[in-house]
Amino acid sequence: MSFKNKQELDIALKIACVKKDFRLKKAAKAYNIDVFNDHFNRIRDLVPQAATHLERVGFHRWSRAFFFGNRYNIMTTNIAQSVDSMFLDEREYPITALFDAINRRFAEKFHKRRMKFINAPTIFVPSIEKDIAKNINLGNKLLVHQTAKFKYIVTGQDEVATIDLLVKSCSCKVFDIDKVPCPHAMATLRCQYGDNYGRRIYEYSSSYYSVEVYLIAYMEEIKPVPSEETWEVPIEILERKISSPFVEPGKVGRRSSKRHKGIGESFSTKKNKCSLCKRIGHKRTTCSERNVA
Repeated sequence: MSFKNKQELDIALKIACVKKDFRLKKAAKAYNIDVFNDHFNRIRDLVPQAATHLERVGFHRWSRAFFFGNRYNIMTTNIAQSVDSMFLDEREYPITALFDAINRRFAEKFHKRRMKFINAPTIFVPSIEKDIAKNINLGNKLLVHQTAKFKYIVTGQDEVATIDLLVKSCSCKVFDIDKVPCPHAMATLRCQYGDNYGRRIYEYSSSYYSVEVYLIAYMEEIKPVPSEETWEVPIEILERKISSPFVEPGKVGRRSSKRHKGIGESFSTKKNKCSLCKRIGHKRTTCSERNVA
């Protein structure tokens, strides 16, 4: 990991200390702004400098509660990191071989995921069906009071939630953000539609979770690139002069093989811990206490 100055290093270390308390993770995953504020105020008390840095970055960049769009329960936006981990060996290939490897790998993944759910017995993908079953069980333990048409108040252990089925919203914000009825909404659906409310659950959930939409995403076939002998290249492309790549003069050493950091991204580092004094930042062989002994 590289830092521009000591201040950035200090901030990163303090944020890492907050991570050990899981406050940063809890704040990032909080659905409700009030819950987010509880965790973030704790971060501010523990590490004020880290809180200032996180505020400067912007809550909407790392917090689910403040994100402007729809996340559908996905907490990462760094697809480059996921793809990069798939091609650790292939990225050393020549460019044409690399593109062939990428084409082949994605063709295999598309086919595998398409065939996995081609005859699925469920309406939604299994992970969402599991969440629905869990929310139904939790909703069965809640008390429901109707206040208006399609509007309810749900009470449970030390919690009160208000639900509006017409706009598919709950004060806990899980229903709003995940687009699947939360336990409070499940309890209101049971009250609104009776015991046969099972099919109504899918009407109040996003269609993006359905097996049908999932299959559409992977339905397109990825075809292999034909051999170079069969290519029909326009004459203006063949006659185009391509200059040599720019090489920075005076730069020595091996070519970098590691991925560059994205905006706002940092790589974790492992620090040495002395086995004598138990402090971080040096080893036993360079410990001052060893020299004194």
